[in-house]
Amino acid sequence: MEVFLGIDWGGTYIKSGLVDSRGRIIKQEVYTSKSLRDKDVFIKRLEKIISDYEKFKIKGVGIGAPGIIDIKKGFIYYLPNIPGWERFPLKKILEKRLKIPVFIDNDANVFALAETRLGAAKGKSRVIFLTLGTGLGGAILINGRPVEGRTSSLELGHVAMRLGGVKCGCGASGCIETMVGSNYLLKRYNSLTKAKKPVREVRVVFHKALKGERQALIVWKEFSQGLGRFLRGMINIFNPEVIVFGGGVSGAFKIFKPLVWQVIKEETMWPQLEGLKLVKAKIRQAGIIGAAILAKDKLS
Repeated sequence: MEVFLGIDWGGTYIKSGLVDSRGRIIKQEVYTSKSLRDKDVFIKRLEKIISDYEKFKIKGVGIGAPGIIDIKKGFIYYLPNIPGWERFPLKKILEKRLKIPVFIDNDANVFALAETRLGAAKGKSRVIFLTLGTGLGGAILINGRPVEGRTSSLELGHVAMRLGGVKCGCGASGCIETMVGSNYLLKRYNSLTKAKKPVREVRVVFHKALKGERQALIVWKEFSQGLGRFLRGMINIFNPEVIVFGGGVSGAFKIFKPLVWQVIKEETMWPQLEGLKLVKAKIRQAGIIGAAILAKDKLS
């Protein structure tokens, strides 16, 4: 059986999974990103995973990394929310250590790959993909093909939204990521509640909102206003059929979808709205599966 190792590398968690040629996860593991921020620790962990799964005869490794990548070289320029990985030749080093082909792309791109092949964007021509987590990642599909630059990523999360805004991990200020990332959401919620024991997971803020807690509802309203205004611009530029939301923060889709849609309807040029749908990603662990598909495609 052909299997591929997919790595979904986020700012908070790193998820790995063995995926077969049909896109089904056979085994998977989750680690905190903080525990693997050291380069050598990260590489040793991958070596251990490969060793543990030796009997499966892994054909290739795909990695979705949260930053700007030279896809051909597998070279990391930098990861805005994970310091210490600037100008790092990850593919070259991993292939030497693992003795297996390794392919690296931006994490939003591999998420989009999974959803285009198997999920919410299957058969669609124009799609915006957003990964909502520690930051905001994005990918665009036009005429069934991904929009690509010289580097791996369109970096939608670093579109400027507020002059003199919060300093972003990319080095600039006022990026949309600073208004919708999980770190912002938690900081804003904890500042409103002034609790002695701060909340550390976005899902808690989601459940508080479902129960009608005032502070949680304020957080999601502010989040939705920022995200809606950002998407107004994206819709006016790309005229998508579908916007697909993934990532950990998308677990609150039930709360923020109607609020975001209200902003979009009020502020977007109305002809661009015809037929537009906001949908949650269909593929569980799309980051893992998309990374595995990346490796499979490159080896085909």
